[in-house]
Amino acid sequence: MNNQSTPEKSIIIIGAGVAGLAAGCYARMNGYRATIFELHELPGGLCTAWERRGYIFDGCIHYLFGSGESQPFYDMWMELGAIQNRPMVDHTEYQRITDGRDTLTVHTDPDLLQRHMLSLSPEDASLIRSFVGGAGRQFAIIGGFGQKCGSIDLCQDSNFLYSFCAVSVL
Repeated sequence: MNNQSTPEKSIIIIGAGVAGLAAGCYARMNGYRATIFELHELPGGLCTAWERRGYIFDGCIHYLFGSGESQPFYDMWMELGAIQNRPMVDHTEYQRITDGRDTLTVHTDPDLLQRHMLSLSPEDASLIRSFVGGAGRQFAIIGGFGQKCGSIDLCQDSNFLYSFCAVSVL
């Protein structure tokens, strides 16, 4: 009979951004001891803000794919404790791009996007229809285009995954 105990499974994760913290959470949920190494003094990666020479750089998440209840990533965000009791705002556009005269508004509704693009450049109708159709098929896979996609400000609590999963961040 062998009295030696089986060593605990462990994993080392490089980077305490959202992906590294999520990996640590899932490692812990599956019986691993997780150690996350982070270069900076705080976890959060691009989900943090910093100041340099009097300027504030806000790299926070303001858009979160899959945050709507019917979307494919929703269960993962719930399981990780990322969206509980956090206000979500459903946006009607992803972004605006302007040259100072004309503005392209990238709408979340594919029909609205197509109409808007056609109003800006009717001579490119064939290309626009192809683009919008292709974008719609691609984003349907990840649950974004044409569906409600919430916005969340995780900078208010950049340690949300860190504290939720009890991983070691070094």
